[in-house]
Amino acid sequence: MKRAAALALGLACVAALGACGHGSDLATREGPLGFDPDSIPDAYARPSAALMAAGATRGYEITPEGNLYNGEWKVRVRASADGAEATPPKRIAYLERWMPVAAWKRASGDVAWRFEAVAFQPPVAGDTGLVVSLLVSALNHGTAPHAVALSLELAPPDSNPVFVAWDAPEVPSPPLTWGTRSARDTIDGWTPGPASGTSDRVEMTLAPGQTLTRHVLLPAYPMSAGALAGLAAITHAQRVTEARHEWRETLAKGTRFELSDPEVENALRAALVLLLSCRERRGLRWVPIGGPFHYRDVWLRDGARLIAALAVAGFNEEARDLAAGFLVFQWPQGAFLSQRGQLDGTGQALWAFEQAFLRPSPADSVARYADAALVAWKWLEWQRDFGRQSGWRFGLMMPYGEPRDGELTRAQLVGNDAWSLAGYRAAARLLRAAGRDDDARAVEETRARYLADFDAALRATRSPDVPPSFQDVGRDWGNLAVGWPCGALPPADPRLAALAARVWRTTGGPGLVTYGHADSLHGYVGADLGTWALLAGRRADADRVLESLLHWRNASGAGAELFSRDGAFGRNLPPHPTSAAALVALVRNALIFDDADTLELTLGARDGWWKGTRVSHAPTRWGSIDLLFLRDAASARWHWSPVPVWTSLTLPPGVELAAPPPAPLLARSSTVLLAPPHTTDAKVAVRPARGVP
Repeated sequence: MKRAAALALGLACVAALGACGHGSDLATREGPLGFDPDSIPDAYARPSAALMAAGATRGYEITPEGNLYNGEWKVRVRASADGAEATPPKRIAYLERWMPVAAWKRASGDVAWRFEAVAFQPPVAGDTGLVVSLLVSALNHGTAPHAVALSLELAPPDSNPVFVAWDAPEVPSPPLTWGTRSARDTIDGWTPGPASGTSDRVEMTLAPGQTLTRHVLLPAYPMSAGALAGLAAITHAQRVTEARHEWRETLAKGTRFELSDPEVENALRAALVLLLSCRERRGLRWVPIGGPFHYRDVWLRDGARLIAALAVAGFNEEARDLAAGFLVFQWPQGAFLSQRGQLDGTGQALWAFEQAFLRPSPADSVARYADAALVAWKWLEWQRDFGRQSGWRFGLMMPYGEPRDGELTRAQLVGNDAWSLAGYRAAARLLRAAGRDDDARAVEETRARYLADFDAALRATRSPDVPPSFQDVGRDWGNLAVGWPCGALPPADPRLAALAARVWRTTGGPGLVTYGHADSLHGYVGADLGTWALLAGRRADADRVLESLLHWRNASGAGAELFSRDGAFGRNLPPHPTSAAALVALVRNALIFDDADTLELTLGARDGWWKGTRVSHAPTRWGSIDLLFLRDAASARWHWSPVPVWTSLTLPPGVELAAPPPAPLLARSSTVLLAPPHTTDAKVAVRPARGVP
């Protein structure tokens, strides 16, 4: 009771605009974090950030103007000094560019405004609820007093909002309102008061060096004033401390990447925060969503990527929960479909099952997913048999589809067949893991025939590379995944190299690909070419793809889906979890690749990572492993957990073997070694590669 009374007195002191300023108890306990958000890089033309949480069915966008919007109402923030409106924020940054504590700054002459927000999920809000703790402070840096005003206004969305919450009513009822500690009604925002209707306003004159601080709570859904008042007893600083502790604890459960490269390590953390947050429940099941704002729905093509990224990053429980959610999208005939016309969903669902349920060892429930995979395979074979009987030119390929997505066409899409082939491979692996070898062999035999038919169909197009569709219409999309992860063509196939050359030509070299226009870049659709480049031995090209993914992130560490070269993303708001999944997959594959029958290590490890990288608790198809690698001027060394298959070791960039490797190691080439099963250590002499200074 004493603590609550003291907090109420402090809040009332600010509300009454008394002498609570520089050095006050409230300012001390509610002081903002010490990092400068404007120092955090942002590749985009407008700042933005997301406040979100796993299970919550709404999130808050922090808009480029510094307002907050949840899809139903907006919190319009007006800050001024001596009547001069504060400038909009330059950056809206997460702490360390990954920890989801957002901060942004605005300025009114000598008065510096700082905003800090963190989302949390209190039990009183239910498991789908979310509340934002917002701390606003104004500091007079000048030598004269200034009259400051802060207004937080609850308002309906703009006339043409960039997104609308799916469950938002047409007209707010009852009207939007702030509440205080004494109020009993359902409210849309909590303030220490006084407040009037939709407006929470504070005015005071700040002496030089004096600070004004305001702490409010913003629920994603209307809540009772009493519940919010109870939550307000916990300070913003405590909420930040809780968030930092919870996220560090959460990420510690997954694979640990110690790369001697803070940028990549923090980029991985930011990606995993987003992937873990973009989850919702459908009944008792978890499902992956396409984003916290305008993409708040399920797409198998995006969700499969999210599941796979979590699976290879050590979040096996989360990946399996989400993959289990895919079962609700299986039709009685066997196909998986989440969005109309997207015939690649069946293969993507089976691939997601394989990624989630076979690492680091087959799940106890693998038989359930092997059953689902077998029914899906029968549906795919039925489609091929129907086409065989039709006599169509490309009858053995998947039928015409109009996915109403990035392909922008109605055709027989190459990506549909590539993903179906990935589904066949996944089905066979799931069936073997379930002890059903006869069924697995049947699937493998049909996959071999399908691969031959796929190759023949591609040749019949007379395309020098891999076109978007067999009718050679549409935009590049699923065809960019043919090499990896689908494995429908081997990495050395010249058509894949020609495809990469074509799509990279408009960007001036390897990296992201353009979409529809030379000025439009896509954040993830071409990222699979990075892993293909690793498998094809083109590590420099893969590294350029990774560099593009790292560059095109905002100050919260998130990537957008589609944007222009000058960083404009229009109404296609970041963050997009598939961009995050692409980054996780490429970094992990550069270090540990286990999709083939050989464990491949350091395929694309950057030169700086060879100072002594450690990867801990990395799930593979042969168990969880640890990996350590480093080099000096004359040698390269690896230490890893034993696996029952051969291991391929790629030397650091720019060097080659200086002598034959010691037994039992074998040289596959001058830059790649092979280690027999159950090997745990390797050390070889190296020298600069010929032609490398």
